[in-house]
Amino acid sequence: MATEPPHNSGSFDATDVPPGPVDDPIHTISNLIAWADEPSEETVDDEFGEADNQLIQVSLGIASGLFYSLQAKHFPTASHSLRVAKLCSRWAAILDLEAYQRDQLEVAALLHDIGKMGVPDYVLACPGKLAAEEQLLMDRSQDIGLEILSACCDGEEIVDLIRFNYAWFNGTHGNYNLKGKDIPIEARMLAIVDAFDSMTVDQIFRRARSTERAFAELFSYAGTQFDPDLVSNFCEMMSHPLPTEAQSTRNWLRVLSPEHANKHWRVNQQGANPSKLRSQAPFQDSLVRHIHDAVVFIDINLQILGWNQAAERLTGLTRDAVEGHYWTSELLGLADHQGRKITSETDPVRVAIAAGTQGMHRLSIRNAAGKFVTVTAHIVPVVGEDGKNLGTTIQMHDTSGVESLEEQIQSLHYRATRDPLTGLVNRAEMDRGLIDMVERHTTIGRSCSVIICDIDFFKKINDTFGHQAGDEALISFANLLQMDARSADICARYGGEEFVVLCPSCNNEEAALLAEKIRSDLAAMPQSALGGKNMTASFGVTEIQRGDTADSILNRADRALLQSKEMGRNIVTQIGNGLKEPAIGDRRGWFTRLIAPAEPEVLLKRAMKTKVPLNLAAEKIRGFVADHRAEVLNVSDESIKIMVDGESLPLQRRVADRAVPLIIELRFSPITGENGGQHTMVQISISPRRNRDRRKRDAIERARHLLMSLQSYMVAYEFVDTTIAAEEEQPTWWSKLWGKPRKVESR
Repeated sequence: MATEPPHNSGSFDATDVPPGPVDDPIHTISNLIAWADEPSEETVDDEFGEADNQLIQVSLGIASGLFYSLQAKHFPTASHSLRVAKLCSRWAAILDLEAYQRDQLEVAALLHDIGKMGVPDYVLACPGKLAAEEQLLMDRSQDIGLEILSACCDGEEIVDLIRFNYAWFNGTHGNYNLKGKDIPIEARMLAIVDAFDSMTVDQIFRRARSTERAFAELFSYAGTQFDPDLVSNFCEMMSHPLPTEAQSTRNWLRVLSPEHANKHWRVNQQGANPSKLRSQAPFQDSLVRHIHDAVVFIDINLQILGWNQAAERLTGLTRDAVEGHYWTSELLGLADHQGRKITSETDPVRVAIAAGTQGMHRLSIRNAAGKFVTVTAHIVPVVGEDGKNLGTTIQMHDTSGVESLEEQIQSLHYRATRDPLTGLVNRAEMDRGLIDMVERHTTIGRSCSVIICDIDFFKKINDTFGHQAGDEALISFANLLQMDARSADICARYGGEEFVVLCPSCNNEEAALLAEKIRSDLAAMPQSALGGKNMTASFGVTEIQRGDTADSILNRADRALLQSKEMGRNIVTQIGNGLKEPAIGDRRGWFTRLIAPAEPEVLLKRAMKTKVPLNLAAEKIRGFVADHRAEVLNVSDESIKIMVDGESLPLQRRVADRAVPLIIELRFSPITGENGGQHTMVQISISPRRNRDRRKRDAIERARHLLMSLQSYMVAYEFVDTTIAAEEEQPTWWSKLWGKPRKVESR
């Protein structure tokens, strides 16, 4: 229904009407309308003629200034209030209400919309449907009107009439303690007349409805929003001709006097209900005034109500300069913590008022010195007892000192972990990153890779173009690494002209493609520091393998780099087969492992086959020895025995764990492949250096890691040779028991 927000009215019956007319001339409204039969010669040329202005003055007395303020603020609202007052007066005269009731009803009708003085002009002039935030401002006008009248009206009768004007007859709308006939009859009448005039007069947001349509709307809401008996009485009254406007006004003025009207208006010595936004006890005032943080109070209309001393010190704006003015983000040069300007749409203060939600924001504001500082702003909506939003409070804490300390810490960490020339990660930070990457990817079983690259003939660059040009060449290459690398990769300067790229979640093929892209981009890039000439670099690439440590994977990548240089430079070389080969496990059945455990002298024993000639297999073993820092104990034409110190092995649980050196013996024998190619078969056995070391609980697990690493280096697969197995057959307690030989199963 297109009426004013929730109205309350009560049903009309004989008990509501005074027993008879009261003709006491002392009362101003009791003889309000003496209907005249002869037409008046007076005419009113405009909305507020001289007679209307006199009527307002004698009806409101000294409070007429309130009405004229509303007229200056929004002329259509004042015109509506005057029409409602006149119609209520006529209706009250027909119902023979008591004189004091008619007085109060007229004053309440004239001022029932006084709260719209607190609504922004753009909301009152909105031609279409109001937005949620604008509707909230319009609803708030009811409370503003009650606060204005409470501060200057002597007694609560008129204020109560306006308050219960917004209540519904059946009590289903709003938090009112009255409903039905308990609501004053004047409030129920005002609700009906207010709605009728709103519907039958052109509004900026819709055209006027016909009288019949307005009657239909009133009847449709009779019993819910309006008193049904009063609706019937009002519609019956409006269906009969009314006296002329000028005649009724003339008779009204004959009995009104400003002296009588002023009885409603005087300074409220008892102190009427003050604004909830401004009522603060002295200790609260003192607390807010002297608190270290800046505190600001803003009402629902974005008007600044409070500005404490800390806010003055922080912003340089005095309390007198800002209180009473409207809040805007430009007032403090508001920006987010990244320096981006905040607009009215993103202003957290407006958002808090509209949404009714609090929040903590890191903002930048302009301080008293004109410089921008960072503050932590705690914005909290203020909600009244009736659940309506009254405004918001802002508490701002200057965090520029804390932020400066954080920036200093970040700066120190950056300088401690970065190469000062290229800005890449330095070697110490790269070592930590490599250890973390290897441990993490070993645990989850996912591939990761390392790229080592070295600028070719860098000494010649320094000797020919000077060290300054050499530095610029290093910077240019570092920028290219960062540009081509993935976002998750870590680019580091390893030392001199050597660089490392750590590639998490990346296999050999992907890392080799990345290295090739960097190589080709560098070769095609003219260097201004070198007189427009190009420079090249060599690359070594490898992927993590089973049993790898941070040292072994880095050493293998370095060997790949050396091979690139030996092959002529400006080349990408990739070594290792990664995690493609399946893990080697114990293939015996559980019953065999339980009854016949392996001999304690040998931890692991395997026969493997690699599809490379014997000499190349020996070269791969040489790489294993170099990467694991192993010691060669014995070498023959067909075998090699090496010792791996436990310090270089993974899986050391505690610092106090004693290292367990392991002996690896490899026997090679050339064989012919299916296609006639030269392959190599390798028998591998791993045992502790001393017999007592076999009691070390993690010795077998470390031996398995070494076996997997050997398998990766040689690109070998497990091979079961029945001839070799037959040579290992020997009697055991099991064969003695059953009279049959048993083949020894290696662990």
